[in-house]
Amino acid sequence: MPRTIKVKLIRNEFPATYRYSLWLRIFKLLFAFAVCLYAFYFVVKFVSAETPMFFKVLPLIILFIALDGMFKQLMVLNRVTFYEDRVCFGFIAKPRLIIPYENILYIDLVKQITYSIILKYKEGNREKIFKTSASFPKILEIILNLADLAPNAQSSEFFGKIIKHLRTLAGENDAEQV
Repeated sequence: MPRTIKVKLIRNEFPATYRYSLWLRIFKLLFAFAVCLYAFYFVVKFVSAETPMFFKVLPLIILFIALDGMFKQLMVLNRVTFYEDRVCFGFIAKPRLIIPYENILYIDLVKQITYSIILKYKEGNREKIFKTSASFPKILEIILNLADLAPNAQSSEFFGKIIKHLRTLAGENDAEQV
């Protein structure tokens, strides 16, 4: 039996915050840091002039992958907060991105290798693009509320069908809670 999707509109529940699990994020950061330390320790302690080339390069590759994982955990979207007049995207090591709803021009869900959400918005006289992975907790609810709260946002036909279906699901969930 397929799993039911529960989404809700948050129009009367401001501020509403969606965030990535702090404990999972800390665990991933600590694990990547431990791998970095061990790779560095291995290079210092065991690599010498007589060590085969494979064992000289392998710790450096592992170190590179672990550092990449650490930086991704620090730079990826960590929190989405909806306020009455704006949405705020928070990161651990980057400044927050605050976008007023009336400045959002276009919302879309695209699939390249994985699914991504693309927001085109106005900042001053310039149009900017914010792109983030769609692998975030309660992403369908976030997408629905972005489309619901942004009055000027346009979207593709495919995205419009997704929003229509999510609105239907949100209406069914409201009816069940009464």
